[in-house]
Amino acid sequence: MNRLLFALLLILAALAVAGCAAEVRLLDETKLKDFSLLSGEPCEAPCWNGIAPGETLYRDAKLLIDEDMRYKDVQEAERQEGSDARIFGFAPEEGQVCCQVFSRDGETVTSLLLQFAPDMSLGPVMDRYGEAIYVGGEAPAADQAYMALVYPEVPMVIYAFVAGADNGRLSTGSEILGAMYMSQDEMSLLLACSQLYDWQGFGGFSEIIDGNFDFIGEDIENEEICGSA
Repeated sequence: MNRLLFALLLILAALAVAGCAAEVRLLDETKLKDFSLLSGEPCEAPCWNGIAPGETLYRDAKLLIDEDMRYKDVQEAERQEGSDARIFGFAPEEGQVCCQVFSRDGETVTSLLLQFAPDMSLGPVMDRYGEAIYVGGEAPAADQAYMALVYPEVPMVIYAFVAGADNGRLSTGSEILGAMYMSQDEMSLLLACSQLYDWQGFGGFSEIIDGNFDFIGEDIENEEICGSA
């Protein structure tokens, strides 16, 4: 289950594949319409909707979403044999499945993955939180890619849209596709098991994601901590 951690960093590509045709749609108006990343209401990131990674019990988070009429299709994945981890997903009332709540120990929420409708842009997010420390990226389609901007101190990962790996550029106007809010322990584990780039400012996707990683987690080759390759 430890390998799920790094998969979460780049999970938007999988969640954006729709139907049998495997159509990728990163800019998706049916996803969560939520501005709490900027407003801080009803709680500041990495808390969302009263769910705080590292503090809120998993059962309480599921009950909260189950009882909130703004959300539907609340479904919990079957537990993997030999693992305590639990995860459930849900959709906004009038949209597609957008979001997941994860607990590594099955007791306390350790991370939240939220996919947003493209109503926010990167400029205001950086005005509020500053520049990222690390960045990663994925290009699930020729004309669609995203950057994962890592904020260890919050702790959170912000996903911003880029129009493809070849010609797409990250800018203040890049649409925010989602966020992953984490407990501090989960962020530490992610950094221990990830290969990332140092944030060096805006630029082209292919210039930033060039395969020459600036940051390599200290435990990345430790299978007991990070899982097998």
